[in-house]
Parts: sequence; C-alpha cells; structure tokens
Amino acid sequence: MISQLSSVARQFGTNWFTVVMGIGIVSALTYTSPIPIPGLQSIGIVFFLLANVVFIIALGLWSWRWIRHTDEALKDFSDPGKILFYGALAMSISIIGNDYLVVGRHLITPTTAILISKTLWLCGVAVALFCVVTIPYLLFVSHQVTPEDTHASWLIPVVPPIVAAATGAKLIPYWSTLSEQFFFTVLILAMFGMTFFLFIMISSLYYSRLVYCGKIAGGFVPSVWIVLGPIGMSMTVFSTLPLVTQPFLEPWNSGFQALGIIFAISMWGVGVWWIVIASLYSLLHITKKESKIPFSLGWWGYVFPLGSFTTGTYALSDLLGHSFFTGAGFIQFMALIGLFCLVLTKTLIGVFNGSLLITKSPKLELVQQKSKTPRLGYVIPVKTP
Repeated sequence: MISQLSSVARQFGTNWFTVVMGIGIVSALTYTSPIPIPGLQSIGIVFFLLANVVFIIALGLWSWRWIRHTDEALKDFSDPGKILFYGALAMSISIIGNDYLVVGRHLITPTTAILISKTLWLCGVAVALFCVVTIPYLLFVSHQVTPEDTHASWLIPVVPPIVAAATGAKLIPYWSTLSEQFFFTVLILAMFGMTFFLFIMISSLYYSRLVYCGKIAGGFVPSVWIVLGPIGMSMTVFSTLPLVTQPFLEPWNSGFQALGIIFAISMWGVGVWWIVIASLYSLLHITKKESKIPFSLGWWGYVFPLGSFTTGTYALSDLLGHSFFTGAGFIQFMALIGLFCLVLTKTLIGVFNGSLLITKSPKLELVQQKSKTPRLGYVIPVKTP
C-alpha cells in the first residue's frame, strides 16, 4: 500500500488542484445564489467537505513528492507545461479559504471559520505572488516554446493574484482596524492590476495563435474556457469592493461604485462574447470525427472558469440589485452544475480505474496528438507575378 502511494506521489501533478478549485467554487455558489433552491445549501456542504478532503489528499501527495522524490518535483520547473499548474495550487488555497468564509461558518463557529479563511487567504496570496513572478520569468529565460505552444493555459500561473483579490475583497470587513482594511484594499487592487495587465497580454498572444497557427489539438479545447476565469474574478473585485469599503472610502465611495458598475458590466459583455466563441470552438471539435476531446483533468477547465464568471455575475447582481443579472447568473449556474456533474463523474471513474493516476505534460500530449492528426490550418494563397 505504501509503495503504491509512493508511486502515485512520485508522478503526482499540481494539475490535481484544479479539481479542488472546481469543487470549491461550486460549493461557494450554492450559498451565494440569489435565487433560493430547496436543498441547495445542503448539497453545498457536501461539496465543501469533498473539496477539503481532495485538497488535503492533494496537498499530502504533493508534499510527499517534494520530500521523497525531490528530483522529480524539481523537474517540473524545467517543463513549460507542468510548471503552469503551480498556479492551480495557489488558487485552490484561496478558494478553500473563501469556502470557509461562505460555507464553513455554518458548520463551525464563525470566529474559527473566519480565522481559517484569513490564514488560508494570506497563504494563497504568498503562493500567488510566487507563481506570478517565478513562472513567467522561467518562461522568459529558460523554457523553449514556439508560437504554436501558446495556449490559454498560460493564464493559469498569472490568474492567482486576481483570484486572491476577489476572495480577499469579501474578507475586508473582518480585519480589525480601518488601517488594516485600507491596506488590504490597496493590496487587492494591486493584485488585480497585476493579473489584469498580464491577462490582456496573454489573451492577445492566444488570439494571435488561434488566428495564425490553425486549430488547436482536441486535448487543449477545454483550456479555451480558461479566459473566463480572470474576467469573472475582475467582475467580482469591482462589484464587491464598493460594498465593503464604505467605512474608510466614504468620500470617494459613490465614484468607486460607479466605476465598479461600469467596469463589471463591460467585463460581463466580454465574458458573454467569449462564452459564445468557446462554445462554437468546442462544438467545432465535437462535431468532427477527426477532432477528439479526450478526457483528462484539463476538463476542469470547463468548471472553474464558468464558476468564476457566475461568481462575478452574482456579485454584479448584489451591487446593482437588478433582476436581469440575477436571472443571468442563475442560467450560468445551471449550466455550471451540468458541466460539474459530468466532469466530476468522469474524474471519479478515472481515479477508480487508475487512468488519471498517471500524469503527462500537456506539451507531451500535444506532441502525441500532432503525430496522430494532421494540422488543420488556414493557407493564404499568394499570387506570383
């Protein structure tokens, strides 16, 4: 038994933390839904407990890998595919911390739940800042990539600061002094700016890759949805802050609220557009026999980004108090639940039959798929004199 666990730990990837992210965000949404559904919060408690169990197991295996198989763990930093998922580790910490604030305080004493939430949030901030500096730097100076290697998964290590910002905004009223609340508000806005700047640049690179390098391999189709993640979290930041910063930003709060409304609604429009694009791109692969979308942990790319966008829509609904965004958020939540049930079921099947316990680098999977399927690109005819 121990040897089997050691074998699993040896090749354990941080991409498993995407499972924690997906389960955790669905759990929180069951409690923040503005439309009451009988039994929904009871289901949310089950998901909260499941997210904690998966997080503890994943953290234990990841730690075991670093202790007993340090050489294998260090190799991740030279792999431009595997290193990206350290961002998932950072985001999972922030999401679990947020779950304690939203769900946990209904199971344990509120004081304890808030303390756990604060502690996890600070840990999430630290890991997020590590990822957003270290991983892009390695990509700049040591990783060898080509334009065709550009994928939306490049967003994974740069999104953690904005996830920490969105979850941290809800914690602002729970810091003891106004000076602390002001400090963390400044930190949250700084982390938002960090991610949003990088989000714009990487999205531009990804857009160029989709235009100039042809259709991506089927295994990377779920990653198209990752773009929704920072969009939803930026909406959450600017929809939440005006509601929690009134005690110390009162002179500017009306302007801050107006800015939040304009920005969040604008980003909501961008998110709806990307949902249409990502859906069409997914259908393009589903309807063609030569374009398979094999199941992998990458399918959690359908869950967390859509969950982030739903979180942002609910936050916008709270800020405006308008039924339009309440209804829109509910429709998104229903779609999210359908995708979540599908991906969770396939993940459990993959765990029990062992197919998900052997991880591969996304870059390796891409190479394998390229060897099996011809590249479908666009050729621009050039007239010769």
